[in-house]
Amino acid sequence: MTPPTTMGPMLLRRSSTAVLGLLLLAPGLAACGGEAGGIEVGDVVPAANDAQFAGQGVESVVALPVGRLEVTAGKPVTEISAADTRDVTKVQAPEGSAFVPITWQYDAATFGALAGYLSTDTGPVVDLVADGASYRIPAPELTGEGSSSFYVLVSGNGADPEMDVDFDGVTQRVDLSNGEVEEGRAAPLYDITKPRAKRFPCSPDVAFDRTTVRPPDFSCTVTRPLDLPYAGDAWAADGHTWRVVTVRTKLGRWTEVSDDLTSGAIYYADTVRGSYRLGDTEAAHVIRNPANTACPDVADNGSCTTEFQVVFDVEGKPSRALSIEQHFPLRLATVYGDAKAEDSLDVTVTTSARLK
Repeated sequence: MTPPTTMGPMLLRRSSTAVLGLLLLAPGLAACGGEAGGIEVGDVVPAANDAQFAGQGVESVVALPVGRLEVTAGKPVTEISAADTRDVTKVQAPEGSAFVPITWQYDAATFGALAGYLSTDTGPVVDLVADGASYRIPAPELTGEGSSSFYVLVSGNGADPEMDVDFDGVTQRVDLSNGEVEEGRAAPLYDITKPRAKRFPCSPDVAFDRTTVRPPDFSCTVTRPLDLPYAGDAWAADGHTWRVVTVRTKLGRWTEVSDDLTSGAIYYADTVRGSYRLGDTEAAHVIRNPANTACPDVADNGSCTTEFQVVFDVEGKPSRALSIEQHFPLRLATVYGDAKAEDSLDVTVTTSARLK
């Protein structure tokens, strides 16, 4: 049975990226010096230092689609000294309550490593659970830089606290007293550190649906496949997984030439639309990587380089036969001789690859 959610009133106290820019203080912490009053269970008190409890408590790791969240929980306390708070104010827990100290950060090595396979801005939702009550706390900022430390006031003595970390409907429960995590459907994420970046050439067999005397250069590479429990904007269905692969292609300029080779026209592609199949399975998501896409690439004679993260919904043992079809609308760049050129053309390129 899910425990009730308890949230005390909070006010924005101070903007600081070190404490997520979101951590909130109770009204009573506005006092300048002396002991603060008016704090209630569910309130969050920023600690003085960003990594205040690192190495001083129980460490846990929660693998999420956005990266691995590292959490350290210290021993509960009933009083926070002025030197340990960002407001330099002594804070006393009301009778029957305690502060649970937490330091957390995303692991810089894994944060964003799978971002290319995501088409969502979803982030985690975090609840601290103690003595049968649940307290919603601001989630860490989606960045792989720096850590944050804070205290959460809970009812009871704060012994054996837990943390529920939900990502898009799948919740992992963390036992902050021993570091154990109930991984559930997120379990495959714990075996993945970085996507496979090595590339392999596609089949040398390339077909164009339009003929020309001078076919353009066309290159294609693919990465090794990777199986993920979460890709695109959803968790894989029971018994299924998301098989992902990165496809990079490059189409050179297209040239139309007369039979006597004395006139012609040069075209370039300014966009591309693609379709992909793994065996008989069509891609569920095709995500363009803008960082590795230039179409047309002025610095490379108007070639069109594109990279797509392609996601397939698979069950059981999937096929390794990848079919690639890309459609290029072409725009007229140059006419030479007395050629009568059209302003635009359309070319479809097909090739394939055997995933390794």
